[in-house]
Amino acid sequence: MDEITRLLIDLMAFRTTEDNPTQIRKCADYIKKNLNIQGMIVREYVRNGKISIVALFSKTKSTQIFFNAHFDIVSASEKFYKPKLMGNKLHGRGSEDCKAQVAALVHLMRHFAKQKIKPNIGIMLTSDEEIRGNDGVKYLLYKAGYSCEFALVADGGDDWNIVTKHKGVLQVRLSSIGKSAHASRYWEGGENAIEKLVKAYSEVQKLFPKLKSAAWRTTANLSKFQAGGTINMVPDYAELYLDIRYTEKDSEKKIIGKLKGIKGIQVKKIAGAGNLITNKNNPYIRQLKVSAEKILKQKIKTFHEHGATDARYFSAKGIPAILFKPLGFGAHSEREYVLVSTIKPFFDILVDFVNKTAK
Repeated sequence: MDEITRLLIDLMAFRTTEDNPTQIRKCADYIKKNLNIQGMIVREYVRNGKISIVALFSKTKSTQIFFNAHFDIVSASEKFYKPKLMGNKLHGRGSEDCKAQVAALVHLMRHFAKQKIKPNIGIMLTSDEEIRGNDGVKYLLYKAGYSCEFALVADGGDDWNIVTKHKGVLQVRLSSIGKSAHASRYWEGGENAIEKLVKAYSEVQKLFPKLKSAAWRTTANLSKFQAGGTINMVPDYAELYLDIRYTEKDSEKKIIGKLKGIKGIQVKKIAGAGNLITNKNNPYIRQLKVSAEKILKQKIKTFHEHGATDARYFSAKGIPAILFKPLGFGAHSEREYVLVSTIKPFFDILVDFVNKTAK
């Protein structure tokens, strides 16, 4: 077992879920211990209890390339917290999302720390990506003052694709107000809030038709519906929640405007996050493709992704960013695994990429 995989298994032993700050602290300390070698500058930031680690080779906040990954995870059943190696698959929470990448990036910095002339790179490792990243990457870029020419976020992409764009996120609540009455005499002034909201939702479905397969279009998922009190009353309030994923052809303002055009409902934004949009002809991307094709002996494509990542914060600041990672499957499920045989090639690609670009 190579050094990166051993580090990954160690990292997976920490249950770094949002509700477990003690484990997040222990994991952060373990990461810093592995980065604490000669030639490395390691800084820790804590924002609203969320820990971020930045490692560089010089006393700066502006570097040529930043590599980013996160060490927080979503919850799992008790048995799935224990790493289980089955052939080429390392199963367990965090294996694919995203501790294999954290281990590789720590090892990347250790590798270059041994060199006399060190490259102009750094890593950002955060503990709040699974809860929107406001106190991690967003804070580091917009409050702590970090910047770079290019960012590689090791948290997305399949089949070695380089992801140059992903959708934005808009979560909204739609609600309707009715008039209560006894269910047996609903005609006596009753106005059913559920019926009003269901009628409005049929208009929502026209705005965002259901997809039968993957397509680069704006989508809306009905995630939650709640209404009513006792069964023998006409409900006077109803609400539903939508999770909308929009392409670069849409925007929060445009979508909310369409929703507010539906009669009989109120619209409230709950949360939102922007797109990732990077020109696929960026010279850093071209070099990453060359490095990947050299190591993997296969053609590499640029692609898009439907989910959202912390890469959006780089993109919003005008920093070209992409997603790229080792191969795995089942993030946020109890089938999650990383293909161990792809971790070392991922590391080798990054080494070649840095050698060709970072001065």
